[in-house]
Amino acid sequence: MADSSPLPILPPLTVLVVDDNDVNRMYLLHLLRKSGHTPLAAADGGQALALTASQAVDCILMDVQLPDMDGLTVTRAIRDGQCLPANPPDVPILALTAFAMQDDRERCLAAGMDDHVAKPVRGRDLLSAMARVLEGRTGRPAQAAESQAVLDLSEFSRKGSLEFAAELLGLFVELAEPKGRELAEATLRGDVAAASGLAHDLAGMAGPLRAEALGQAMRALMAACQAGDAEACRQSHAQAEAALAAVLDAARAHPLRNA
Repeated sequence: MADSSPLPILPPLTVLVVDDNDVNRMYLLHLLRKSGHTPLAAADGGQALALTASQAVDCILMDVQLPDMDGLTVTRAIRDGQCLPANPPDVPILALTAFAMQDDRERCLAAGMDDHVAKPVRGRDLLSAMARVLEGRTGRPAQAAESQAVLDLSEFSRKGSLEFAAELLGLFVELAEPKGRELAEATLRGDVAAASGLAHDLAGMAGPLRAEALGQAMRALMAACQAGDAEACRQSHAQAEAALAAVLDAARAHPLRNA
């Protein structure tokens, strides 16, 4: 059942999105713009630190897994004052993580993050989390507004964003196809570290398309790889590969891409 609780109303904010996944970052930027905010983007921790030191922001959305330094390390650097002079060390930071277990949340909070949002990110969850951390910092309460398919673009249809959805589908196909091949090669040679990283990327790409089965299959593959079990990784890969093929087929054939 869809959540019918009131959406929070936030003032226009400048929000930094730190995410190395092109599809997920594109989705988050779109979501923030549609909600009346001004988003900035960083694809890695180094870019995030440079931006926070030069550009004032109201909130940071921080992916936990980043290519150069993880989101926990970036957060600690910001809390240590590396975002000065543009931002105070206590600038609100929300973790974006594919893992939403209690110990994952505790790791994020211990690093200095204010809250976390589980991937795949949903607009309602993100806005609610932003309202929570901003209310806690500013004392301003958020006001209330009246207000498993292979992939699901109904959210874009409801919001009149079909042109954007078509672009998102195209980017997904462009990036997911080669990553799928790289994943198969890494799994075959038993490179569990590379396979885990590629599965993480593909799980992130699945989120904006609401490709739930693909996201679940890739997260299961990540867990097998992170356990260091090459055989379990190969077994999980078969299901992940099938899920990816199904989403790619659906994306290529989608009426929006062929309009």
